[in-house]
Amino acid sequence: MSCLKKFRFCGDGDCPDWVLGEIIFSLSTMEAEKLESLAELVAKKILGEDFDESLIKSLTAPILNDGKSAIACIHLLLNNAARHSVTESVFNEEIQQLGLPKQHAEAMCRVLSNYATAIRQRLIDKAFRINELSAVQYIGPADAGINCSTLELKISQELVDGLPQNSTHIINIDNSQLRVLLEELKYARDIMTKYEIKNEG
Repeated sequence: MSCLKKFRFCGDGDCPDWVLGEIIFSLSTMEAEKLESLAELVAKKILGEDFDESLIKSLTAPILNDGKSAIACIHLLLNNAARHSVTESVFNEEIQQLGLPKQHAEAMCRVLSNYATAIRQRLIDKAFRINELSAVQYIGPADAGINCSTLELKISQELVDGLPQNSTHIINIDNSQLRVLLEELKYARDIMTKYEIKNEG
């Protein structure tokens, strides 16, 4: 059943059911100290630092799915609370209302207090850069005798299991469609160039 109360950290919207489930069945079952350590690692991940995989495994050992869902939940909580400039007292109250024990909520608030400003700035700096195409490489014909080409696409900050990470995808595209795409990209580039010149003038 969906949670009907509106929450500030959700932008005065509903809390997703999966977040409620993770709070009750994962975050609440951890020791408060371990939750705080894990939340700090997630906050640093939001800011662009790499995870210490061995430390993550030790902190999330009692949780199912290698703790991925719990990490995604903490990521959403911290990210949203910072985005919507939620005060520690409101954040504390709301996550307790969702079932997080008082000591655990206080641990999450300490992490939010330490990282909210940096996370908010990171969100501003990375605005519109989620799932950003960072590089394209032509690999060659998909197969002999087939009118198709293979491209390697590198995506910056693609959302995977709720967390942004760099990824690589290999795609095959019909050569006629590739030519059309190329022409459309050139057209878009020309429009953007004219717009930039106009703004500079």
